[in-house]
Amino acid sequence: MSSDALINLELILAFEEWATPRGYDLSRDLSRASIEFQNLETRATWIGFEAAHSPAGCRPYGQQLYAQLKKTSEYAHQTGEVFPVRVGKAPFDDYVIHGGPGGLYRLRDVALYVNEDGKQYRLN
Repeated sequence: MSSDALINLELILAFEEWATPRGYDLSRDLSRASIEFQNLETRATWIGFEAAHSPAGCRPYGQQLYAQLKKTSEYAHQTGEVFPVRVGKAPFDDYVIHGGPGGLYRLRDVALYVNEDGKQYRLN
């Protein structure tokens, strides 16, 4: 199975998981190996779902933020790799960096980066 076919299959399965509890009619003409939904409302909803999850669809604004644990951090043993993060409200203390193997970090525990045109730029 090609990677495009696998992505399409994952998208169809995600749509079905989303649409089932909402009562959409997911019947298809499987005798002709068609992936097209028979119900017009479901078909229109699928087109919107597919568009929203395509490369041109729903994307966050701005750049992805990355972090790497500093060697001086008490969490340095968790990983030496750079991992995607977001900054959010601290659930406790000053742990505002969300993501990575531990899930939460203080700003003083990480070096922050963005990637632009294949280059990594350190922010702090």
